[in-house]
Amino acid sequence: MAVVAMIGGIILAIIGAFYTIGLLLRLGEPQGRFVVDLLGLLVLGMLPLGLGLGSLWYGKRRFVQEKQAAQAHRDATLERAILQAARSHPQGVTVEECTANTSFSPQDMQAKFEQLYLDGKLDMEVTEQGRLVYKLKAT
Repeated sequence: MAVVAMIGGIILAIIGAFYTIGLLLRLGEPQGRFVVDLLGLLVLGMLPLGLGLGSLWYGKRRFVQEKQAAQAHRDATLERAILQAARSHPQGVTVEECTANTSFSPQDMQAKFEQLYLDGKLDMEVTEQGRLVYKLKAT
């Protein structure tokens, strides 16, 4: 929907801009049709231009909202996967173990683990082998 609004907005804005420029150049001619030219400027030029720019604004806003919704869904899916892995491994889970079982990148997984640790949902421990292990926070 956002793409359609943006494409339609571009088309309307271009049509409106061309009519506006053409009718503005014609507006000063001494033919005595000032009122007709002014109405044509408003209806054929300014109205499509305004609608086109408004449609562009709306399409951009919808596109940003859809992108934010997709990012929030992705973050929620990633968090669920991490918390489920932490519940199923009470001894702790590493970033590498979680990455192997999901389609997320190691960098995304590491960032989400750190965020969950900072949010207080996970505890972090270092094993004797020097590996970082994350466990569910005891409540």
